[in-house]
Amino acid sequence: MTEQRPAGEGTATAAEWAAFLEARVREESDADSGVEQSWWEVTGPGARRFGVQTAEGRVFAPILTGGGVQADQATAVHIVRTQPRRTRDDLTAKLMLASVLRHAAAEDSPLAEALLLIVQKFASPFRDHPDHPAPEET
Repeated sequence: MTEQRPAGEGTATAAEWAAFLEARVREESDADSGVEQSWWEVTGPGARRFGVQTAEGRVFAPILTGGGVQADQATAVHIVRTQPRRTRDDLTAKLMLASVLRHAAAEDSPLAEALLLIVQKFASPFRDHPDHPAPEET
């Protein structure tokens, strides 16, 4: 896996993909740096108020969509799945993956190609970003 290429020519290197993903992750991490880091859960059956609660049991987001219990539950589950702490943990994992790719590529590890594919998948939501590495030519 080549680590150097002339600008605008050939395919992006593993180091370029790692740098791109790291930069996007840092942008997203900076955007939610002031967010409270407690863990969120959906209230259990029989709770006085249906919604999202902290790990300590304090309901801070009662959910009443007007669409019935299933809609309320689906909304609460979505909020829990996209909570800031979980998002931050996902961003940290992406940084770790980019670091492992960078190391594997530098060591010419047989895992580098597989790791590159994974990093490219994680970078795909940012494909419209002006710094997105050029897709591989087929």
